[in-house]
This record gives sequence, structure tokens and C-alpha cells, in this order.
Amino acid sequence: MTSVLSSAAGRAAIVYSSVTGNTRRIAEALAEASGDALLDVREASDLPDVEVLALGFWVRRGQPDEASQAVWRRLSGKSVFYFGTLGAWPTSPHAGRCREAAERMLRENGNRCLGGFLCQGRVNPRMVELSARKGTHPLTEERRARLAEAARHPDAADCAAAAAAWLAARKTGFSDG
Repeated sequence: MTSVLSSAAGRAAIVYSSVTGNTRRIAEALAEASGDALLDVREASDLPDVEVLALGFWVRRGQPDEASQAVWRRLSGKSVFYFGTLGAWPTSPHAGRCREAAERMLRENGNRCLGGFLCQGRVNPRMVELSARKGTHPLTEERRARLAEAARHPDAADCAAAAAAWLAARKTGFSDG
């Protein structure tokens, strides 16, 4: 972890959680655009002491995954931009509830939310199979179409939009600090 963080300018860092590689791809796009340190949440025993953080997660049950939440609970008084990936349409009511959950969790410890970014990402096929078997999310035609579209993301346009949102949030975080 030290080598990853020592290469950063020290003002901002990107910490992410990823299972299928979707969120990692967005995190890498943010790092490439900004030059900020990139850290997998599994390596985040000590969080970087920076002014602005980007926190990436994958959505599970309508909120950030548990590994991300564990890191978020340790944050207090930080300026934070969140980004995440989910199987649902990013403009759906479900995505709206995911945004609300992320922002609420960040603000609970007195963090300042600089905004966020959500995009679709491929859903782990084991999760699709498990939820279909349980009957919680049957494989309707609409769901099949959404999962097929999600499998094509994040794409280059998603990465560019996420990077632009991160750069704007960073600027706000530094100028208002």
C-alpha cells in the first residue's frame, strides 16, 4: 500500500471495491484522468490522509457493498466523491435509491459529499442465477434485456463521464476546503 500512496501528490486519492472488474475500470479511468493514487479497498487498512477522496463501490441490495461500507464508517470530516456500478439503469428509481443510500452513509459521519456517479456494469452471473433460483428476481424479458445491456458497461463513454465528474468534484473539494 505504501508504494501506491507515495506516488500520489497527497491531495486526493481513489479507493474502490470491485468484484467483477466494473468498478475497478471506472477507478482506473479516474486515476488516469487525475494522476491520483489508486487503492483497492482490500488494501486499505490505513486510509490515505488526503483532502479529497473518491470512493468506488458496487451496488448490493440497493447500497454500497459491505467492504466499501466498512471503509466509509471510518471516514469523518472528509470531502468525498462516490462512484459505483450496478446492473440497473443508472437513471432508474433503483439507482436513485442507491445514490440516496450512498450520500446518507457518507454524511452520517460528517463527511461532505461532492456528488457522485453511477453507471451500469456486468452483473456477476452467479448472482443472477442465485436470485432467479430464489425467485427474488425472475428472468423476465425486461430483466434479460437490462442484464444484456449492463454486460456492455462500463464502456469508454462511462469512463469518460466518470472522469469528468471526478475532476469537477476534485476542483470543488479543493476550492471550497
